[in-house]
Amino acid sequence: MIEPADWQAWYPPGNTGDWQPPDKLLWQLLEDSARRKPDSVAIVFEELSVTYRQLWQRVEVAASTLRTRGFARGKRGDRVLLLLPNCPEFVVQYYAALRADMIVVALNPTLSADELKPLLASVEPRAAFIAPDAALNFERARQSANIREPKTYYITPGQDFRTSPQDPTILPDVLGAPPPSASRQAVDIAVLQFTSGTTGGTKAAMISHRNLVANALQNNLWFDWSDQDVILGALPLCHTWGMCCVMNATLAAGATMVLQRDFNPMLCLEAIRKHKVTVAYGSGTMFFRLLDSAGDQAAITFASLRYVKAGAMLIDRLLYQRWAAAVPNVPMVNGYGLTEASPEVTNNPPQRVRAGTVGLPLSGTAVRVCDESAPDTQLPQGREGEVQVRGPQVMLGYWSEMEATRETVRPGGWLRTGDLGMFDGEGYLKIVDRLKDLIKFRGYSVAPSEVERVLVTHPSVGEACVVGRPDPVDGEIPVAYVVLKHGAPPDVSDLPGFVEPHLASFKRPRRFHVIKEIPKNHVGKPLKRVLRELPEG
Repeated sequence: MIEPADWQAWYPPGNTGDWQPPDKLLWQLLEDSARRKPDSVAIVFEELSVTYRQLWQRVEVAASTLRTRGFARGKRGDRVLLLLPNCPEFVVQYYAALRADMIVVALNPTLSADELKPLLASVEPRAAFIAPDAALNFERARQSANIREPKTYYITPGQDFRTSPQDPTILPDVLGAPPPSASRQAVDIAVLQFTSGTTGGTKAAMISHRNLVANALQNNLWFDWSDQDVILGALPLCHTWGMCCVMNATLAAGATMVLQRDFNPMLCLEAIRKHKVTVAYGSGTMFFRLLDSAGDQAAITFASLRYVKAGAMLIDRLLYQRWAAAVPNVPMVNGYGLTEASPEVTNNPPQRVRAGTVGLPLSGTAVRVCDESAPDTQLPQGREGEVQVRGPQVMLGYWSEMEATRETVRPGGWLRTGDLGMFDGEGYLKIVDRLKDLIKFRGYSVAPSEVERVLVTHPSVGEACVVGRPDPVDGEIPVAYVVLKHGAPPDVSDLPGFVEPHLASFKRPRRFHVIKEIPKNHVGKPLKRVLRELPEG
């Protein structure tokens, strides 16, 4: 087992092996920053500039509104759905829900009605904040799931801050208000975050206030974030990495988040130059596109950055080489995490990056490698096995999935990640393969089984198998292999259009192949490795 103390001399200041997060609720980190730096800018969004005073006032008013409308009254844990793009209103409603003793469920607003239906049925939200573009799919999913109607509020990104000027004189009274539930504990659920899980299949990870406080502060300790930093907010806030290590970490540090509604390379470059961004997190695909757009001006464009972090997918060595050649004075860091760990587990130290690895465990985090067939048996250093994690960021379990929780969180609090890895000679972790059937496309997790279930509803498709094919820019590309029903016409050129209404764009196969049969083992399980090795003509 590798403990943080093993590399204490290499760690940034403040990192210790026995580190534990403060006993705070997540929203208290924002409140602390508002008290320290009320007039500092918390969020930049398009032409808007929102101070910590204004942001905290909005959160308190929105939380009070939720409580007066009967949510979480007399009990904790009512779910509030956020189906919004990146915008200041997402931040307000996220923290307001937590302040009102509710649980946040943030979903990608591009999900189809078919994809939303089982998620809504699982969590049964009592309140929902919906972007206009997502309204139709949300309503279809709600009706199809036959759930009780949540109180629904439609939000146009940025509009609330444009139409309702702030009154800074309100802040002292608001800040002096007592918490709505003084008995609330940091181990209570803060967020239900849907994930394909360490063993496949969509589940909601129960992430506590303590988990999120820990991971935001682990990020800030590791990379020495301060209120002088300016963070690019281009990762989706509905994704656990953007939520915790961009939004929560920024507001905990009292820094400024330059929020992007969605990823647009040219707008991101403009934001980096204009606001002198110091830290940028993104998928490998995002950084490839930023480099392409910056061209020979990359070194000048990115001169304000202290470091960048590429993650959320398998990162090709080509990206590191391109970045180092274009921006030699700004280190590119890689790390490792998963939703069940809120999400970060390891990071490369910016001053000691080791290529081909995902770095060292964060403060208070222990990592071990175990025999995948005997998950409680630890393997010696240098052996390949399943990566397991223990630390304050490890989730409570899966929502309404006790058996899956017992299988994933082992005795002693060890989280089975479903990823295969090993420690190199200097103790850095390498991820070498994946036990779970999951495709990482442009930083998004794609469960092949979900795509396969849609494909076999096509009238001509008898069987379907979806695999990830390696791609230097996008990490992996979802590729579909289908077997036609007997007598079906051989032309299935309509498949791309067929899947479109049922799957979000990042889940749709990029290529389709018709084959005579799907290779299987002796018990009928598809041999996806064989499909990945087939030539694509």
